[in-house]
Amino acid sequence: MDLFLLSRGLMKNLGSVLLAMLLMPAACIQIPDIEAPPDEPDCSAVGEEPIGIQWVSPMEGAQVGSSARLQVHLTGDTPEAVDLLVDGTAVATLKEPFVLDWETQSVSEGPHAFVVRARRCGQESLSTQRQLVVDRTKPSLIAQTPQDGAQWVSVHQTVRAELSEPVVAGSVNNSTVRLLAGQREVSAEVSLSQDGRVLTLQPLEPLPVSEVMRVVFDPSVADTAGNPVSMPSQGWSWRVPAFLPLGNSQTLWPRVDFFSFQVDRGGTPLVARLGTETSGVQVERWNGGAWQSLGAPLQGSTGDPQATECVLHLDPSDTPHVAWVQPKLDGSVEIHVRRWSGSAWTALGAPVIPILTQASVTDLRMKVESYGGVPVIAFKERNASELRVTVFRFQAGEWRSNVGSGAQSVPNLTSLHLELNQLNEQILGWSRTEYGFPGWAIYIVRKAGGSELGYVPSRHAESPMMAMTVGGDNRIVVASPVQSNGSQSVLVQEVLFGAGTWERVGDTYDRVTGRTDASTTALKFDAQGRLIMLLEEPESEASSSVRSLFIQRWNTDHWEPLGGALSANPGATPVSQSQLGTDKNGRIFLAWSEADEQDATQSRLHVFRPND
Repeated sequence: MDLFLLSRGLMKNLGSVLLAMLLMPAACIQIPDIEAPPDEPDCSAVGEEPIGIQWVSPMEGAQVGSSARLQVHLTGDTPEAVDLLVDGTAVATLKEPFVLDWETQSVSEGPHAFVVRARRCGQESLSTQRQLVVDRTKPSLIAQTPQDGAQWVSVHQTVRAELSEPVVAGSVNNSTVRLLAGQREVSAEVSLSQDGRVLTLQPLEPLPVSEVMRVVFDPSVADTAGNPVSMPSQGWSWRVPAFLPLGNSQTLWPRVDFFSFQVDRGGTPLVARLGTETSGVQVERWNGGAWQSLGAPLQGSTGDPQATECVLHLDPSDTPHVAWVQPKLDGSVEIHVRRWSGSAWTALGAPVIPILTQASVTDLRMKVESYGGVPVIAFKERNASELRVTVFRFQAGEWRSNVGSGAQSVPNLTSLHLELNQLNEQILGWSRTEYGFPGWAIYIVRKAGGSELGYVPSRHAESPMMAMTVGGDNRIVVASPVQSNGSQSVLVQEVLFGAGTWERVGDTYDRVTGRTDASTTALKFDAQGRLIMLLEEPESEASSSVRSLFIQRWNTDHWEPLGGALSANPGATPVSQSQLGTDKNGRIFLAWSEADEQDATQSRLHVFRPND
């Protein structure tokens, strides 16, 4: 081609390009970066400095969890690619500095062969094979003490967890395994067994009562594969109540229709009970591990019907006395009284016969005088025309009645109480209705030197008196019902002997807020002179028939609760006939009957001791 024509053509094309550029609007022109082609490895000296691969971690035979951190060290020529092979299959690529966090979900649990491969210029270098065990299963609790949801746990309970597999010892300490009472931490010594499977928490102080305890694990508590301990979905918690049961009432006492409860000064509980097991009265004492019978069942003559009531009392030397109402085949009744000699029951005189003819007997009460050990009994008797309270005292080997108390020809008389003061004067209390007057009148009578002194804390109560006790400082204390905010509350009042004015002990009281009726079943002074009140009350308005127990102690100017709601089957069955006792140290013991959870017709006797 002619050189001139070529030059002319080039110039023409260049002019066209310049013209097009001039016609374009002014703008920034983005010119994409042009990547330089990768440097081709210099393969001329291939094989002169081979690639070396050394494992850094994990160690041979190590366990790895859902993620495995793999690290190798390379020497020699720079590789084109570095791959992870598991059981001969490439699963991932390692980039410099050749550390990889590999997710193990693509392989099964168990042992696998791990190899790292480096490639360069068509040649491969392999690491040594490292056998690793994939373990994605978390350690779990297979046994716990206490059990999750346990209701009756001692304040001295050692906490123990057995795991399905070992955890790393270095991960277990009192910062990673914690014992909590509510939200408060309880100091405990935390230890792990040699095999790494049993974890123990030994509290450094008694567990707080009326609290829900729980154990919390930090995620750092893990097995060698890094799997943290798996806790149950509901957690691990239990209850530490203020009181613990004595014995197994479900099997020991099939059904208890009536009982009386006492505690000696050393803290040993005793019960006298009536039930389907025997036609007589059975007295039993707790021996530290089981209930032990005191002699054979007590009953009247052969062929007599089942006793209807019994009462147990201890004299100042802790000698048991028991009395019971014994019906006869001819329709009459007797009251029998026995004293425990240490090996047998001894009758105290002949049976007591009611004063009224053809009378029925209820509300049997008994006390023993503080000096001389003389027993006194009181009961309510009535026939077709009369109703009265009768008191008998054991003198010179026979029972002698006092001048008749109570009232004749009244519509009703109930809630009988008998106490003895330090002078062994008899204090009687009862409630009765009166013709022409609404409500219930509460009467307290003190028999002193052959005369009677009356105290009337209320004449128009809406319900009968609930409880009464006498203090060592000559105080009479009574609990009576009052209406407050649409429900029944408890009013506690006291009066000194010789004084005529009743004073309130705090405000009217109920334990559960809302429209639930509270009632007091016992008042008692402990050995330290502190007033204790035992209440029965529904736990909620929604379950008004399910009544639980609540204990209060008067503290200078207010009632303080001792523990929370108490029943053998919380939230399930109602309690009744609740009674309390105290020992010389002021420890409180409780007894009550409660419907069986499976069979509501069966009433079980439950006895509880302090959780201390």
